[in-house]
Amino acid sequence: MQKSLTTEPTAAQKKTRTLLDDAARCRASDPDLARQLALDARVLARAQDLSADEGEALYQLASISHQAGQTDDAFALAAEAVELAEPNETSLTLAWSLHLIGVVYYQASNYVGALDNCLRALQTYRATGHAVDEGRILHTVAAIYQSMGDYDRAIGTYENALAVNEPLLRPEVDAMVLGNLARIRGRRGEHLQAVGLGRQAVDLAREHAPHLVASLLADLAEAHVGLADHAGAATCFAEARDDWTLRVSSGEDLSPADQLGVMVSEGRVALRTGQLDEAISTLIGALDLADRTDHRELELEVHDLLAMAYKQEGRFAEALEQRERHIALHREIFTDAADLRLRTLQIAHDNETARQLSEITRLQTSDLVAGYATEHADVDAYHLEAFERLAALAEFRGGNTTKHTSAVGDLASEIGHAIGQQPEWCERLRLAARLHDIGKVSVADSVLLKPGPLTMDEYDEIKQHTVLGRRLLSGVSTELFSLAAEAAWSHHEWWDGSGYPNGLNGLAIPVSGRIVAIADVYDSLITRRIYKREWSAAEAVRFVVSGAASQFQPDLVDAFVKVMIAREPELESELS
Repeated sequence: MQKSLTTEPTAAQKKTRTLLDDAARCRASDPDLARQLALDARVLARAQDLSADEGEALYQLASISHQAGQTDDAFALAAEAVELAEPNETSLTLAWSLHLIGVVYYQASNYVGALDNCLRALQTYRATGHAVDEGRILHTVAAIYQSMGDYDRAIGTYENALAVNEPLLRPEVDAMVLGNLARIRGRRGEHLQAVGLGRQAVDLAREHAPHLVASLLADLAEAHVGLADHAGAATCFAEARDDWTLRVSSGEDLSPADQLGVMVSEGRVALRTGQLDEAISTLIGALDLADRTDHRELELEVHDLLAMAYKQEGRFAEALEQRERHIALHREIFTDAADLRLRTLQIAHDNETARQLSEITRLQTSDLVAGYATEHADVDAYHLEAFERLAALAEFRGGNTTKHTSAVGDLASEIGHAIGQQPEWCERLRLAARLHDIGKVSVADSVLLKPGPLTMDEYDEIKQHTVLGRRLLSGVSTELFSLAAEAAWSHHEWWDGSGYPNGLNGLAIPVSGRIVAIADVYDSLITRRIYKREWSAAEAVRFVVSGAASQFQPDLVDAFVKVMIAREPELESELS
């Protein structure tokens, strides 16, 4: 991974290179030896001031830690490898370190951090001139989009990965990509395409990635069920079990995850086709295996399926028990994911703090302190990026993108101009309004992502995001953040006093909140959410107009309509 040198390598460089190559070769087969070799390489590289080699050693240590499930160590080591990189450096070490950081963020359900780092990894990798593993990074990026529910981008990225891999002959990667494409098509109800893609994935995996065959067959079976081809589904499950038998007879140890995936699919299919006894029997076996092997995500799904199966059989006590176990395990998994998110953020914060302290120390020993103070004199700019990242996290957790926050800011600013506010205030509102939902970082995923109606307790939890948003933003005493705190706190108040959190009415609601309320509702309506379709612009404008004098200030609604007609002149005829 080290860049080629124009001079003959020294003895220390040769020894470091040998240690790194040996560590890479035995990383999978003997991780303990690989760790020791990488540690030795790091010590030698640091002593000789070989920063590129030290960075590669850190990445190898990070990869070994991640392989062992030590995510905190993996994240910290990969972050240290990134810190060692020179400004504007393009190296494989930097690319793979960024990719690993993205993977850890992904495991923590921090999709903003995951996407940011993986896209940086992709850009860096492309700049190195290598091409062999570009499809692998694209596969990770697509998986992030898939987990965010952005299936269109996921499909496009998976297809890009296939195109990149085609001249490189990476059939094992193609099998994974095709399998994921098939799964997405199946979830979208495109079962015929799912069957075609799934069969291609199985055929490739049989020859080039045998460990994937069983899970791909299970997905293919579910696609057949979507076409009401129950015989085809049964054949797929039989093929999966034959694959198990073949692999065991050849001396291979079956992965519990492979077995669980097939068993859960069988139980799900049996439940969908009304074979309740078979579904319950299969799922109980899967539950036992998942519990013994600590596969909590699959165990969570099994509890959910068993609860439905017992309920359909009229065994309500057992259904309730499974539902309670499902809720308890979901809470446990969510807590662990939240802990991992916090730990990665803390590590990133500590690394950034250490970097800043080092930079300050360097500046204090030179004549650059005055320049540094001038560069960071704008407190708003200094804090805005951090708060925007937090607001983006809230949006991504809700299955959306940062387009919503930007769109609300832009529309709020235009409404401000339309009612005659000063240009400086309108520009301040444009930035402040982007942070209106920042308090949603405190809302549990089970509430924020719930597709159905909320309970009273869940609704109360949602309402608290306005209070927390104000509390978060009030920590910076500038005009911009005072306005942002005001808008975050008051944008759910209603003109007639029936809003929250304080039931303010009329002009008692700050003007920023009255404006952001309109911009937020409009853009939420035209944005597809997990629980609703996207509305047309005309439908959304009519809805806002219908709320004049109840939810919204009538004069502001008139200004909003003028802004929208200026944006889209064809709306005038539609609205009239």
